[in-house]
Amino acid sequence: MHVKALSALLAEPRYSFEQLPREASSQTLCFIIDRARQPEAMSRLYRIGEPMISQGLFIGTDFAEIAADGPLWLTAPWGSRLAAEAAKLCEENFSGIALTTEDSVKALAHARWLLRANDGSGGQSLLSYHKPSLWAALAYTAGETSLQLFGPWQHVYIPAPAHFGAGNGNWLSWQSTSELEWLGDVSAFNIPDDAPMVQARLGWVYWVDEQYTAFNEPTDEELPNVAQNLDTLVNHNIYEGRHLLKLGHIANGPLLDTQPQAMAILQSREESFIKVEQLKQLATSAA
Repeated sequence: MHVKALSALLAEPRYSFEQLPREASSQTLCFIIDRARQPEAMSRLYRIGEPMISQGLFIGTDFAEIAADGPLWLTAPWGSRLAAEAAKLCEENFSGIALTTEDSVKALAHARWLLRANDGSGGQSLLSYHKPSLWAALAYTAGETSLQLFGPWQHVYIPAPAHFGAGNGNWLSWQSTSELEWLGDVSAFNIPDDAPMVQARLGWVYWVDEQYTAFNEPTDEELPNVAQNLDTLVNHNIYEGRHLLKLGHIANGPLLDTQPQAMAILQSREESFIKVEQLKQLATSAA
């Protein structure tokens, strides 16, 4: 499933923000911006000088105590300078998503309802669906729960990886696959069983895209091997970003699990930083 999702993501049509598909001019354009990744979001939006309707997404939820640092909910007119700046904020660092709706009040209520989801363990977790890789994973795996995922949102737009995929646009567009009418939110959303694995794979796509040069500028064809090698490293206790970046040139190469010497290093009981240096030495001696 996760392999198919990676291929599907790269094959998705790309759009510039101005050319994103929408059904009616009456639809309201909304943004969810991650202020942890864009701490200057509010000041940048205020500097535009246009009327702004915004609030913390966590306000009135179980996460209200951290609302000041949580995601920002913003509505902006199509074609406005405010919308253009909000879209730019989302694109930078893959810091948010946009959506359209016929009813912005219901759309915000749905956005808050979706934050706490059943995670399959018998408990509930904060669902950071405004993370582009997670939204894509949810959309690919939702199946019959697509109606509950989208609710009153007609379209959801996410920033596209800059270095991977077909076309030149910076955005991808999603719609519910359900033909049923949404009647409202009831019980908590159930995270699809396959979503975590798919998100992990798509998360690598976005991270490698951000760290493109560290991985020797991989092609679309090389990307699946890079993602699988990163999985292998994490599974053997090399998971810190700084360590993975030191091994970027190795990750963009033959599969580690087909290399006995590399696997002997990974399966050893050495500390992770020692494994990193040993893998680098192995790659140097093999060059």
